[in-house]
Amino acid sequence: MMIAHAMHGGMNDYTTINSLAGMAFVILLIALGVVVIVALTKVWQTKIKTAKEELYQKQAQDAIQAQQETARQQEKLLEEMGEIKERLAAIERILKEVE
Repeated sequence: MMIAHAMHGGMNDYTTINSLAGMAFVILLIALGVVVIVALTKVWQTKIKTAKEELYQKQAQDAIQAQQETARQQEKLLEEMGEIKERLAAIERILKEVE
């Protein structure tokens, strides 16, 4: 009878050790999962930041090109207006001579 009781107690200890080991394993898996999720989140955030920065750089380059094109067009308009003023002055001289 004592032997059966001692064996039963040993079995109970073995079950307890297995239960603790199983819980420790689950806790380690959860911790590993959290670490992986945090790492993936950081990578995702970095990718989003990089994409936003690239978009802002492209928008800045587009804005600079638009400003340069506008400056060229303004210069062309100024030249054309100068030519028109010269032609108008020539027409006015001709009209005054005809009078």
